[in-house]
Amino acid sequence: MGADEYHIGEAVKRVLKEQERSEAWLARKVHCDPGNFNRMLKKRSIDIDLLRRISIVLKYNLIAEYAIFVEQQLTVVSESSQ
Repeated sequence: MGADEYHIGEAVKRVLKEQERSEAWLARKVHCDPGNFNRMLKKRSIDIDLLRRISIVLKYNLIAEYAIFVEQQLTVVSESSQ
């Protein structure tokens, strides 16, 4: 993954690993089919409301983490346009 890419599915998997939780556990907590949830985690993007629910269940603000990534990208763009 390049510096200009962010993979939200990988971020979710990282937090799950840190918390020693399974994808199936999280799928149940956010009321998703485990198979569909697993496929969703392979994507770079996710529905914002689902991301909010995941963040609440994990007690980890993935939205804020993504916002930091966006801020970094804005800084790069701003610096390159000067």
